[in-house]
Amino acid sequence: MATPNSSIELTPRGKIVLWLAGLAAGAAWIGGDDNARLAAAMLAAPILIDFVAKQRRLHFTHVRVASRRTIAGAIYFQTVAVEHHGRRPLRSCLFYEPRSMRGEPPTMLPTLQPFKPVEIELRQRSLVRSHVLERVFVLESQWPLGMFATRSVVSSQCDLITEPMRVALRADFLDAAADAESAPVDRSMLPGPEFQSLREYLPEEDARGVHALRSAAFGTLVRRVTRGRLPRTIGVVLDLRRPPGHTRGRGLRRCEWSLGACATLVEELHRRGSVMRVHVIDTDSEQIEVKGPAQLTDLMTLLSEAGMSTHRNLAPDQLSDLEGLVHCYWIPAGGYAKAPELRHLGDVTVIAEDVE
Repeated sequence: MATPNSSIELTPRGKIVLWLAGLAAGAAWIGGDDNARLAAAMLAAPILIDFVAKQRRLHFTHVRVASRRTIAGAIYFQTVAVEHHGRRPLRSCLFYEPRSMRGEPPTMLPTLQPFKPVEIELRQRSLVRSHVLERVFVLESQWPLGMFATRSVVSSQCDLITEPMRVALRADFLDAAADAESAPVDRSMLPGPEFQSLREYLPEEDARGVHALRSAAFGTLVRRVTRGRLPRTIGVVLDLRRPPGHTRGRGLRRCEWSLGACATLVEELHRRGSVMRVHVIDTDSEQIEVKGPAQLTDLMTLLSEAGMSTHRNLAPDQLSDLEGLVHCYWIPAGGYAKAPELRHLGDVTVIAEDVE
């Protein structure tokens, strides 16, 4: 937690005025000129006045903010309550959060009266996938004359969960499990693929997909777009292990892409009505069965905290619950694309941006 105090330092304006006051004082001392002494006094006066009148109890400010869940790189707006617990009002204070407002200007607060909370809305963007338990804000004031700046760090105990940035997956990845099993009864009683939409027919495509009635109505050839059925339960393995013998510090970009691919894949499969049996392989393997929004949220929290791990061998029966599934996805986030466990699974689709 940040140290609860306020620091004070010269601003660029104050440094220039102090430098000029020093030159004038030096000239007055060397030359004994009354005009130089007057100039030195006039330049030093605002520095002394600003130092004496400076607000020094910014750290008595309390911040209340609700827990937040966001996606890396996405802009969001959050309401923050600021309340000063000092004896005197705070004036002309700038307020910002360094972690999530790197590209945003600080917000100017209204005058903070003692023990009267003020709510403000901040425009923020969390750029780094993470799970933060403490939010840290900076309060800064140059009141009254701007020669000195008083700054204090205030914190609030609350969660900020930044999920992986979503990525664009190829259609063959998303539909790899289609037609592997009949749809659940509550979706349809008919076999075969489901109708999804219509689009313009291209000359190189199979003419059997043309919708005759709609083509006649539109006056141009249109074809049916169908989507195969998804199995009830799909296996997803997120392998965070590095390949044997690989050192730390490599493949960070690939790992971030893979985590985003896992989040995108699971969200899309959940939207289509499938249940995912997700295995996360790192130092300590974890398993989550995503049946509804609550489990999906738990998985996204796990992905926000995930990181690559050193190589280790899995127990023979660690993935035994995936062997009976119709289809599985394997995401080698650590770059270990030739894992021997792949041989024991059935129909597997490997999702990787680049593989070492």
